[in-house]
Amino acid sequence: MRRLLTIFMAALGFSIAANAYEQAIRDISIKLEMQKDGSARISERWDVSVADGTEWYLVRQNLGDIRVSDLKVSDESGREFTDIGVWDVDRSLRQKEGKCGIVQTGKGVEICWGVGSYGDHVFNVSYTMSNAVKSLDDYDMLHLQLVSPGLSSRPENVSVSISSPVAQIDTSWTRAWGFGFVGSCHFSDGRVIYQITDRFRSNSSVIVLLRFDKGMFQPLSSQDKDFQ
Repeated sequence: MRRLLTIFMAALGFSIAANAYEQAIRDISIKLEMQKDGSARISERWDVSVADGTEWYLVRQNLGDIRVSDLKVSDESGREFTDIGVWDVDRSLRQKEGKCGIVQTGKGVEICWGVGSYGDHVFNVSYTMSNAVKSLDDYDMLHLQLVSPGLSSRPENVSVSISSPVAQIDTSWTRAWGFGFVGSCHFSDGRVIYQITDRFRSNSSVIVLLRFDKGMFQPLSSQDKDFQ
């Protein structure tokens, strides 16, 4: 309800500009780098066309003990946004311009930033997720939803690259699976690469699941269970 109200109020003042564009997500490119302590540094590039609303946001749910920090956002002009911490969804288009922040929800968080204006944009977003890699009884594991369903439009292309400075990721100590999309999951140049091959549907998502042999990471988060 709060987002619908925000979009409606924005539309009253910017209906002419909004009508000139069509909402689109041309490309989502995500890079995730796992650290020794199990945290993950994530960088995302969103190539989009904005036709309505006042903000763009990424849904991250079922986080458990994962915390999101170190948020940085920039746009196609190179402008770096100001992290205001707690995000106010009720601010106007102009009030949100050049700013970013995080909303705590009952299911997780929303990583938010102001769209600034309607039309074509390229948003670069980076943040850290603590405790992303879990220590299990028999293996270590990364299990995250990196692209959520129900986006404002269906992405034309999505790719995810997962790597680590700890070691080259290969089949000698890692297994990988992907869920929620039609595409491929393969190892290449010390990384795991996910690539969609069929355009998203409204309920599509990208869920990554990686299993690691013990000894490569030293995760700060543990779960008392086997991988199976």
